[in-house]
Amino acid sequence: MSKLIAFLAAALLSVTAFAGDKDKKDHSMKHSAATFDSLDKNGDAQLSKTEAAADKTLADSFASADTNGDGYLSKTEFEARSKS
Repeated sequence: MSKLIAFLAAALLSVTAFAGDKDKKDHSMKHSAATFDSLDKNGDAQLSKTEAAADKTLADSFASADTNGDGYLSKTEFEARSKS
């Protein structure tokens, strides 16, 4: 009986851990939109290389995130990078 209780407790903890991971991912997507807005210093709804330089990770991946090659990141390009 004690093995069954231990198994059930472990199973419940595993489910809780997976649910917590999903919540963190959802939060990070919301945070990405806020980060885009905070990086967009001139409010033109796109990020230049200069604006992106404030975030090292973004600066390092700027060229690959700029899928249309215009030298700027739109919010859509920024969010697509955040999801991958």
